[in-house]
Amino acid sequence: MSLPRSLVMFLAFCGGAALFATPLLLAAMALGGDPAVAVAPGTSGDASPTASADPGAAPIGSVIPELTPKADLPLAPESEVNVSVAPDVPQASDRTSQAIVEVHFDIVEGVQSIDPATGVEYETWGYRINGGDDVETGTPGPMVRARVGDVLRFTITNLADNTHPHNVDFHAVTGQGGGAADTTVAPGETVAIEARLLYPGIFMYHCAFGDVPLHIAQGMYGGILVDPEEPLPEVEHELYMVQSEYYTTGDEAGTVETDRAAATDEHPEFVVFNGAVGSLTGDNAPRMQVGETMRIYFVNAGLNLDSNFHPIGSHWDAVYPEGALLNAPIRGSQTTLVPAGGGVVVDLIAQVPQTVVLVDHALARAFDKGAIGQIVIEGDANPEIFEALGAVEPGGPPPSDASSSPVPSASNGPSGAVESVSILAGSGTFQPDDAADEFAETEAQGDYSVNVLRIPVGTTVTWTNDDPDAIHTATAVDGSFDSGFLDPGDSFSFTFDTPGEYEYYCLPHPWMRAMIIVEG
Repeated sequence: MSLPRSLVMFLAFCGGAALFATPLLLAAMALGGDPAVAVAPGTSGDASPTASADPGAAPIGSVIPELTPKADLPLAPESEVNVSVAPDVPQASDRTSQAIVEVHFDIVEGVQSIDPATGVEYETWGYRINGGDDVETGTPGPMVRARVGDVLRFTITNLADNTHPHNVDFHAVTGQGGGAADTTVAPGETVAIEARLLYPGIFMYHCAFGDVPLHIAQGMYGGILVDPEEPLPEVEHELYMVQSEYYTTGDEAGTVETDRAAATDEHPEFVVFNGAVGSLTGDNAPRMQVGETMRIYFVNAGLNLDSNFHPIGSHWDAVYPEGALLNAPIRGSQTTLVPAGGGVVVDLIAQVPQTVVLVDHALARAFDKGAIGQIVIEGDANPEIFEALGAVEPGGPPPSDASSSPVPSASNGPSGAVESVSILAGSGTFQPDDAADEFAETEAQGDYSVNVLRIPVGTTVTWTNDDPDAIHTATAVDGSFDSGFLDPGDSFSFTFDTPGEYEYYCLPHPWMRAMIIVEG
């Protein structure tokens, strides 16, 4: 007799201990043993590790900390904050002992904008901090932060006006379905669990009720950070990032529906960071100063795709693969692979002023589907690390003084004037980044109506996207200005109050380069 697929899914994710144990039970019965004491190969009947089949191999040993009895644990101090909303990260605890950490989520269902630039909206299901009325949709869910050995006392409320049952599977939790079996709640219900956090790292959590792929695709996911007993080195900035996919019936303005077949076929319409296109770009981009370090706690919620997490214009100074914080980091990585349902912790050092572009380096996901973020780095230039030498003749030597290299002058005007730059039709057509005519007015393919614009201090420059076929940006290399995404016909203005050379480019089409020269 075969079980209905829906029942198998329910047992597997929401309490089917017998289902998971079946292979071991069968093995025990086949050997004439007692099913109650069946154990997995390579383990003893108790919880302690045993030697491997190779008698010369050393036992692995346990990395789980000595646990303070739950009855002896105090509540975490009231001053300790254990939850935050993306992209914020709760401050690390200064505790050196275990405690009970209380977290209370609400489940919310509602329509949110998943691509504000184009007006695409979608019904998401997600999590929010209990009572957070300012958050109508919780995608991604809040970040939870605790310490290894802590007990997570987790309460979940499914709001009465919701229409679906939900639950939470914490990848950081040891227990049936990661807690999913005992956190399943219908609309109007509240339940709670207590779960010991045995391993440090950055872990995903998600809904595992019913049609599990659908619940994740609708936005039910987030991250839980479990700090190790020995804290990581302190940094100036921390960032919570979640990559995910939307499987929708289209990408046109208005409310789109779920394309369940596309989820099965692994063909997302959108691949995004923190729940929406543009959530970490433009005005939403985090900022840091030269010399500072940012630590990113990154979760790949999937549903289906691995992430190829890469910082354009920089490196990962330290990478903790799979978010496993008991291990020494990899140093100086360019791209780190994060599987669906996995995580990673990376450190990035701000070496020079620029806008670092965070992408899934399966770049069609970035440029075509939305997986782009930014980190704006401000501060003094460092020519020992990077220096733009300006235009040079093909095959000729670089100029000895880049600041005095000749560039064509397009226009001059009185202080306080307004200058206009048109982003030309067809400018998104690929061309080499180092094209010899990049800053020449005769550039082919042309990108801008003015490639080098000389202006006096106080001039306002307005860019207009006159390309009917593509979205563009005007993004300063040094991070001093950024238009955000400009749809065809949109404009952006910036007033230049400081003399200097301002090279800029288009974020989705980085070969589109031009320059503003501001004269005092």
